[in-house]
Amino acid sequence: MDINTQILEKYIPSEASAIVSRLLDPHELELRIVRSRTTKYGDFNASVRKKKMPSITINNNLNPYSFLITLLHEFAHYLVWKDGRFYAKPHGRTWKNHFRQLMETMMNKGVFPESMLPLLKGHIQNPYATSCTDVSLFRELSNFDPDRPGVYIEDLPDGMVFHTADDRLYRKEKKIRKRILCTRLKNNKKYLFSPIYKVFPLKNKQYVMVFPFVFIFLPHKQE
Repeated sequence: MDINTQILEKYIPSEASAIVSRLLDPHELELRIVRSRTTKYGDFNASVRKKKMPSITINNNLNPYSFLITLLHEFAHYLVWKDGRFYAKPHGRTWKNHFRQLMETMMNKGVFPESMLPLLKGHIQNPYATSCTDVSLFRELSNFDPDRPGVYIEDLPDGMVFHTADDRLYRKEKKIRKRILCTRLKNNKKYLFSPIYKVFPLKNKQYVMVFPFVFIFLPHKQE
């Protein structure tokens, strides 16, 4: 892979760009930076059946540290595939070992802020499928995000109605283990959200259902 260091510096910490270039250059692998996706930060696609070059895609709106962690996460998937471990669990022992080694390399080079290192050390002991699942690490990473509107869903009281960035309406029900159970008002179906998913509460309005799945919104009455 021929990675331009200057391009990488736009997306990852400058201290890491040369290291990442040397890491990726020997491999036949395509890196594509794509528009933001709500369901994932990045992915790895072997593209074996289509006879295309294996590829990694990463969202273009991640802060430098989230981008770097996502890149190493997906590159670890590539290494598992390259080793011929086609039937290894997606986030099993082999992947965890690769990801841990990649992260330790960066952590030892002073790439990450000191405040983040204890959380990263804990995270790589038994890494999750995504950094979003590690709430403490995700909160620390979000400190480096550009200002983004919304509030964390875990900070809303149970029963509050909110809408997501795509204007879908939900009601927060309760916390179930590490997820937040919510009801979508349009179809009354239940969904589980990450507690640190950002949403927009309807603080000054209340809703009334006048027909099945039809809602009107009224000013909230002050007591």
